[in-house]
Amino acid sequence: MLKSRYLLLILSMFVFFSIFWFTQNLEYLSFPKNRKLVLFMNGSLYGYVSIKSLCLMLVFPYLIFLLLFSKKEQIISLVREKNRLQAYHKIVKETVIATLLFVVLYLSVNLIYSFIFLSNKLLITTHFYAGMLFFSLLLFFFYLSIGFIFRIIYDFTASTGKALIFGAFIMCIFYLVDWVILEGIYWTPLHNLNFFDLWLQNGSILSEVPFILISSTTLSFILYLLSSNIFIKKDFY
Repeated sequence: MLKSRYLLLILSMFVFFSIFWFTQNLEYLSFPKNRKLVLFMNGSLYGYVSIKSLCLMLVFPYLIFLLLFSKKEQIISLVREKNRLQAYHKIVKETVIATLLFVVLYLSVNLIYSFIFLSNKLLITTHFYAGMLFFSLLLFFFYLSIGFIFRIIYDFTASTGKALIFGAFIMCIFYLVDWVILEGIYWTPLHNLNFFDLWLQNGSILSEVPFILISSTTLSFILYLLSSNIFIKKDFY
């Protein structure tokens, strides 16, 4: 029964991402198949993997997926747990697995349909596959950070609904401040989401990878420490 539930959840997300992919790229499918088309379909401003999509349109679906994937917490079990950090690590494990699945499904849809509608030769020429590999690591840490933010809000409010709404709202605020108010002039963690677009434009930019991954993992680690500290000190009564 549990396996069927997870399978249905994964299938539902694949269908959702497929619909989302076509809504973002349908107008481009009649364009000539060239390098410019690859950039149009994978740009950071508009499209399936745009910063707007990642920060505004997909945060809520990710949090819903995370909730449905994770086991329902039993307060009694958490109270009886002698080692709260160990209990929190079980939650982190579920968050990591759910985030990994979400990112793999999301990028697999882009990979599959890009392979179908664009030529394999064109994808190889633009270093699409290698860029997608590094981008998957970046997205994993990006959404993992959002997962930790969600957990922090949940532990403060003890409300799943509030954690969902405020988690998505916080990302909207970050996006608006970064790209509307600051106009993208100053570096923020959201600028790392430009990576795939820059990779496709400039070819292999391996020199940028260490900085992007280090900054992304550092942010995730800081949020993990903050989240774990709040969970350990949380009053379950």
